[in-house]
Amino acid sequence: MFGAVFGAVQWWDLTVPAPRAAYQAVFLANGQTFFGRYYDRLGPYVKIEDAYYIQQIADPDPSKPPQTRIVRRGGELHGPQSRMLIPRSTVLFVEDLSEASPIARFIAQDQGR
Repeated sequence: MFGAVFGAVQWWDLTVPAPRAAYQAVFLANGQTFFGRYYDRLGPYVKIEDAYYIQQIADPDPSKPPQTRIVRRGGELHGPQSRMLIPRSTVLFVEDLSEASPIARFIAQDQGR
């Protein structure tokens, strides 16, 4: 019995349905912000699918501002999947991105939507 329940929990994601925009910005207590499809799950973790983040690259010339780009999670050296589970206690707040948002448009274009 326990094995069947454990298997069902692992197979079924236990997300809480909610009306929302296509993409959200998730602001964390450590100052990081991730963009993607946010899912409020039952339990101690929330989920972000197709996660992106903003990366700043310093210019060798200190008089020039750093370059900013949007990076899809998954291309890092350790090769993570683009899905993230984040402890609920670290999430400060979540905002829906409008369809006119440059980040939402970039994600949709990158995903081929």
